[in-house]
Amino acid sequence: MKAIAFCPAHITGFFEVCYDEEGNKVGSRGAGISVTRGSYAEVLPSKAIEIKGNVGKGEVTKEAIKMLGVKVKAKIKNELPFSQGFGMSAASTLATCLAACRLYGIEEREGVKAAHMAEIKMATGLGDVVASYAGGMEIRREAGLEGVEKIEWREKIFLAVVGDEIETRRVLLDEKMVERINETGRECLKEFISSPSLDRFFELSLYFSLNTGLANEKMKRILKEANKIGRAAMCMLGNSIIAAGGKEMRKFLSSYTNYECFIDNEGARVLATFFP
Repeated sequence: MKAIAFCPAHITGFFEVCYDEEGNKVGSRGAGISVTRGSYAEVLPSKAIEIKGNVGKGEVTKEAIKMLGVKVKAKIKNELPFSQGFGMSAASTLATCLAACRLYGIEEREGVKAAHMAEIKMATGLGDVVASYAGGMEIRREAGLEGVEKIEWREKIFLAVVGDEIETRRVLLDEKMVERINETGRECLKEFISSPSLDRFFELSLYFSLNTGLANEKMKRILKEANKIGRAAMCMLGNSIIAAGGKEMRKFLSSYTNYECFIDNEGARVLATFFP
């Protein structure tokens, strides 16, 4: 028996790191967009956990599968790079977990929980799992597995890598940076909830990247030029941008590694199951 699952990549525009009563990270509040490029996982039952594909060592995925209490052999294909704010660690892990759940008759929600907890444990993400499971343009009103409001929106989206990787773990372990992120993220989320739209998402995401200091000088210059053409913001957390703006934006981004896609309104899902 074999199962194939897909999880859309997810781009966070602004966020707030959330903790539980004991001070442990439990997730994030914020907003983002899921896109039609992402991660495919082909999964089979196995006697040992084996992760192959363009996933590095696949540590987060292995950790999530351990949490599920099963053993699988997974072949993963990622359509976007890691450490550039596209949520690919979450996407590859969630796609694998959903396929594993289908194989072993486990409720999907358990797969979402395992992927989310593995991301937090490995400090590779906070809210991408639950957001990409929902799809669309989402508002994460509460941290953790609940409180996600999905807004369906249809739009062509451009993604572009404009600089070196940013290690999510390094940012999340920087207490002063997290303090700035939380102050600005809380402000942005409040504004977005009052008037959610794609234009507002881009506007607040741009403000978030500038006000927190996450955008370096090169990123600031690129964002300034891109916003003369259409709408653009920095992907959290990466030296990359998400943009909308038709042919002119595509031309502007052509000098960088870039990708075209659409907003994915379906969210992560199992695509097929094959029986021997």
